[in-house]
Amino acid sequence: LMEEFERHKNHISTGIFSTKRLIDVLAANRLQDKIFELVSQKTYPGWLYMLEKGATTLWETWEYPEHASLNHPMFGSVEEWFYESVLGIRAMSPGFEKISIKPQPPKELTWAKGSYHSIKGIISSSWKKEGASFLLQVSIPPNTTAVIGVPCGDQQSITEKGKSISEAAGIQYLGKEAGHTLLSVGSGEYEFVVR
Repeated sequence: LMEEFERHKNHISTGIFSTKRLIDVLAANRLQDKIFELVSQKTYPGWLYMLEKGATTLWETWEYPEHASLNHPMFGSVEEWFYESVLGIRAMSPGFEKISIKPQPPKELTWAKGSYHSIKGIISSSWKKEGASFLLQVSIPPNTTAVIGVPCGDQQSITEKGKSISEAAGIQYLGKEAGHTLLSVGSGEYEFVVR
């Protein structure tokens, strides 16, 4: 697969169905930097190519479509990557009663901010890299719980609103998984800092 990317100068060379599968496979294998590289190409074919050509919506084809749709979900599968991987927002149970926020920031990005309007309320994730620190702000709607995955760090290097997570009320340490420290929280607004 990596050889194929190289052959196409790190541009997408998939069709409408396999583009989503490609992003899913790369994300599942924690290759966020490769996805970011594919998404960030300003030359044909690619999402930024569309933007460079004046697109304000997704086109039906990679090139400006003379006789096709200028507002088409055809290559919109990349939006799922922005929400689930970059922001880290995922449902852990039907109706977002239990939520996971586990950002997987590509090296090239220094911040991301976004929200999802779920049936339970607004779920937001905002993160920023500042020097050797990682700041993560999340909002969890009422009557829900969440597992927060803070990238890197260990239990001792994470604070929430200035307090160590062992001292912060309502936060339970769950362990580590795939480069994240996992914390269980209830509804509310949280500000985590990892040094």
